[in-house]
Amino acid sequence: MAKPFDHVHSMRMVSEVAKLCVFCGVKPNEKTKEHVIPGWLMRLTGSDTREVFLGVRYSDGPDKLKIHRHSLNRYTFPACHECNQRYATLEALAKPVCEKLIEEKDVSPVELEILFHWLDKVRVGLWLAGRAVGTNIFKATDPRFHIAHRIGQADRWARLTLLPQEVGNGLTYAGVGTPLFGSMPSAFSLRINRLIIQNASSPRLISRWMGLPYPATRRTRTPSGEVFHSEIRFGKKKILPRMMNYRKRFNGLEVFQPAYPFKLKDCERPFLNEYAKRFFNNLKDLEAKVVVATNGEIHVNGSIGPAQYAEMKHSPDARFPTDFSCSTLELQNYVSREGLFGGLPVSKRDSERARKLRNDLCKLNRYLLKRLEDQAADPNKNDDGYEEMEKGLKVISI
Repeated sequence: MAKPFDHVHSMRMVSEVAKLCVFCGVKPNEKTKEHVIPGWLMRLTGSDTREVFLGVRYSDGPDKLKIHRHSLNRYTFPACHECNQRYATLEALAKPVCEKLIEEKDVSPVELEILFHWLDKVRVGLWLAGRAVGTNIFKATDPRFHIAHRIGQADRWARLTLLPQEVGNGLTYAGVGTPLFGSMPSAFSLRINRLIIQNASSPRLISRWMGLPYPATRRTRTPSGEVFHSEIRFGKKKILPRMMNYRKRFNGLEVFQPAYPFKLKDCERPFLNEYAKRFFNNLKDLEAKVVVATNGEIHVNGSIGPAQYAEMKHSPDARFPTDFSCSTLELQNYVSREGLFGGLPVSKRDSERARKLRNDLCKLNRYLLKRLEDQAADPNKNDDGYEEMEKGLKVISI
């Protein structure tokens, strides 16, 4: 896991991230520029030349923190020409899906899967961007993955909310400035005009609660000591209660999709039952169906229509900007607790250090939550209201 800054070691960043392709993680072949905040999204929510707040720069140490502002259309990072072309296709497919959601048009299961792919791309892209420009508090060198390594590799969940039509245009991300997100980009929120999307992705986040096979940590004793590694366990073959059980501060429709980073041939037995098979379009490749939860009922291969839009609608009050940020912090803490983090076998010491780091970062999120709640309670301290959201000048809320 990445090492956080502290008062002992040098704070100067030497960002190799800024030299590598954001998609594949190698030196770009036929170098091009990738907008991690897509051009169509800039134009849909306002001017693509507007200068916006994009976080706090930690590059030069805790005594020299700087507000990072940037023109949106110049917020670019290196990419291979081939990679950029490939993911431009995803952007072209995602744009009409977002527009349909804003305009309350029917959205198919295939389009919801496109939305999940796009959210994976944007979430990891923002994480890499933060490492490159210094708004991520963790060291910028050697990220373990890039965008192409994370699309569709872990369970995915989203909660969709629609604000009234009269809400002004704007683009806001929540959660991408927290140290917990800097450690592992598993959860964030996004406002696109009247559409609010809360998104999370992590192994076993959904599959375990759906009664499907799921990854878990196993402890093994070896001559050199205890080693922790991942294994696939059999599911309960039924929907379990309390899935995504964190505080939900406003109305929304939940959509989710199990995902596995391997094929059926790599782990057959847990999946070869009738219960598991009903959740897959392609069992051989473990390509799962999108699931929509409407009024507490699970709809496999579900779509979004009038009944779902009714569940998505929310009439915000003056607290909504605070709730938008607070709910994201609570989501991040939930994912940190219920998701699975890790990869190759690690020692007991490394496992305990990683767990302690996550716990400390969750404590920091709880501190930020209290600060936001205090601001909301005292209007003289509250600087996160509708004016900023409507102007679209505060792209990163927290």
